[in-house]
Amino acid sequence: MALKRDKHDAVFSELVRERTNWQCDYCGNYFHHDHGHLHCSHFKSRRHKATRYHPFNAFAHCAGCHRKLGEDPYEFTMHASITYGERVIDRVAHLAAVPVRLKSWQMDEIYQHMKTELKRLRELRAGGNIWRIEFTLPPWYQEGVTYRVGEAA
Repeated sequence: MALKRDKHDAVFSELVRERTNWQCDYCGNYFHHDHGHLHCSHFKSRRHKATRYHPFNAFAHCAGCHRKLGEDPYEFTMHASITYGERVIDRVAHLAAVPVRLKSWQMDEIYQHMKTELKRLRELRAGGNIWRIEFTLPPWYQEGVTYRVGEAA
């Protein structure tokens, strides 16, 4: 049974795709005029609440790459490790295993934070930024998984 997609998932998906300027994280193809073919692809399943909305658990993948990586967990792990570094991906995997039950006020805070971040990314795009722009979520949600510049190298 598929997980229901709600407003939180919709804005998170938009953030993930906007982060890459509508470019597939894997093959590099652009989807500016074909938004339906660029997906929000989760490294660890969306069923894990602790990482469902974590920026380092999601990638922008075209339909073909999403399918390919979904069928090859080893390749997806390698891709994720190259993107964010092995330590970050190990922490995401560890955090996904922690059972979390988010309260409605926490979901509201995550949602408002995501909407603010999406507005910020779009303003940067409108200002001419064409590069990858990372986004954040509330620190209490991202706790334990951070990315440091150069860590992926």
